[in-house]
Amino acid sequence: MKKPVKRVSLLEDLLSDFIEIEDILLKLELTNELQPLSAKQKQLHKEIVERVTELVKDLSSDVVQEHRAA
Repeated sequence: MKKPVKRVSLLEDLLSDFIEIEDILLKLELTNELQPLSAKQKQLHKEIVERVTELVKDLSSDVVQEHRAA
């Protein structure tokens, strides 16, 4: 029988995925891949990066709390 997956493991996996997404989005900015985008599209990209960064911070905090509770 499989062991139940701990909440902290799921949060760590999710955090890892969001960090990877954040990294990809930021690399797009650095490589000038956004040049062909309209001003509105660039603004949306910026908002998405900000939201993903916020999620990374929130998930990091959640992971720390789960580790303390374990």
